[in-house]
Amino acid sequence: MRLPIFFTGFLLLCVASSDVMACSQCMCGTPFPAGVFGGVVPMRFTYGLEDRYLSKSNGLDEEPGTEDEREHRLSAFGMWKPQARFALLGRLPYAFKELTTNPDGQASSVERSHGLGDAELLAMIGLAQTNGTYPLTLGAVAGFNAPTGANDLEDAEGDRLDAHLQPGTGAWTGTGGLNLAISSGSGSWEASAVGRVNGTNTHGYHYGNTLLYNAGFTSRSRNGVRLMLQINGRSAGMDRLEDGTMGENTGGTVVYVAPGIRWLSSLGVGLEAAVQVPTIQALYGEQTEHTTARLNVFMAH
Repeated sequence: MRLPIFFTGFLLLCVASSDVMACSQCMCGTPFPAGVFGGVVPMRFTYGLEDRYLSKSNGLDEEPGTEDEREHRLSAFGMWKPQARFALLGRLPYAFKELTTNPDGQASSVERSHGLGDAELLAMIGLAQTNGTYPLTLGAVAGFNAPTGANDLEDAEGDRLDAHLQPGTGAWTGTGGLNLAISSGSGSWEASAVGRVNGTNTHGYHYGNTLLYNAGFTSRSRNGVRLMLQINGRSAGMDRLEDGTMGENTGGTVVYVAPGIRWLSSLGVGLEAAVQVPTIQALYGEQTEHTTARLNVFMAH
């Protein structure tokens, strides 16, 4: 009984912290692959490509109407685990974005952009570990996002594109939190709470500070295949727009149910796929988050 009680308590702690606000630009999900310290990801080097598809709809801030955002984010990533209780994860994305504006009573317009995004570097450090029937590992997560992506792209007329069409945020982001993993005979259980503090870019736009909270289960391997089921949550404060006002149709809370699968061959080649289905949406103003998808192709040594 102690295992589910302890795990449930940690999850409730994460959810109870959801009144801390978060940025609408942040993606949900665990900061590291499942079981980095628990044996699910035992390799020393892991690298590959990740493709994420994101979409949402929201009301216009300037006039009545709606806009639809779509994005493919293709990222090169690498994870290095030099010691049993230390891991580094780096990610460099390239974003393809599309914004469709639908003002009431007017014709729709579509704008597209693409470019290198903001680089991310995260570290996980093991703080505590127990033995026994259900080994437990508590890790600290810390890192940052650097403003490597362009934030001044212009359209054909020379006007700067909307902030949500810019490949980069134009500001630094700091990340910190905790990750808890518990191993059992059937697989591994994990929960995490990670906060992000965002800077303000040179145009005055500020994505709100962030809290991401996650919990999930990864099954043990059967012929190289593991099944995953996660709950991914994000709470977001309203963005501060470039004119200094708060974006009425930004921020709030969304919780996804995310089933997935991971396959790792005997040669170290692997695939991981997951979808995130929004099940709880308590968003400010007029907003709707849609189902997202993620596909990883990686090599592990």
